[in-house]
Amino acid sequence: MPRNRKCRRVCVEPACRMFRGVPRKTPLELRLDELEAIRLVDLEEFDQVEAAARMEISRGTLQRLLYSAHRQIALALTSGRSIVISDGGDTVAGPTGCDASVCRFCCRKHPETASGCLPENRKKGDIMIIAVTCENDNVFQHFGHTPAFALFTVEEGRLTGRVDVPTGESGHGALAGFLKERNVDVLICGGIGGGAQQALANCGIKLVGGVRGDVTEAVGHYLAGTLEADPNFSCNHHGHGHEHGSGSCHGGHDEGHSCQCGRH
Repeated sequence: MPRNRKCRRVCVEPACRMFRGVPRKTPLELRLDELEAIRLVDLEEFDQVEAAARMEISRGTLQRLLYSAHRQIALALTSGRSIVISDGGDTVAGPTGCDASVCRFCCRKHPETASGCLPENRKKGDIMIIAVTCENDNVFQHFGHTPAFALFTVEEGRLTGRVDVPTGESGHGALAGFLKERNVDVLICGGIGGGAQQALANCGIKLVGGVRGDVTEAVGHYLAGTLEADPNFSCNHHGHGHEHGSGSCHGGHDEGHSCQCGRH
């Protein structure tokens, strides 16, 4: 009696279905569910238990997919054979749009195919990370000079955790990457320069500027939709010492100009 086919959840449709090797050699097949397994474990760095849960399969099935995928890729690379990505014999549900807040690659790099990752589109049960510029439990008023970020974990619309992370020696241009590395979805802050705003946008981090007061209360009001923010939160440049961000998630360097959003 044939086994029942199981639907395996796949987040991202690959941009390319063939990687060409030596033309005369027989191509190797890599199934879509095998690709999803190595994407979750090797690229997104989920452990096998969480990766299996996201695909809605058992851990044993995930391990078999990983073994098969790694073998096919290793064989293709050593023999020069092409790789063809197929849907495979099992019914595969995909792409569905990832709803995992820490799914860095598909959510950050390809938001057009993973709209479910965006904070405003998340479903009940999802996890979101909110960062707040912080000093003495208050929203610090200059993003580029913030001594620390308060990182809040939100599950099902409720605050479930907080960790304060000092910025250390991170320069202005590196702070967007600093947040991205910690899988931040939303930044709440006071004033912020245009270069830093662009860098955050490039990292897929939603910005809420012009906020004052207690950091925990600010996050609570944000989740309730009652957060009061000054729409004119951009820093005005005067003199020297302010950031001109590179607009990149990977940092940059300071070129100069201070702003009126000093420490308050």
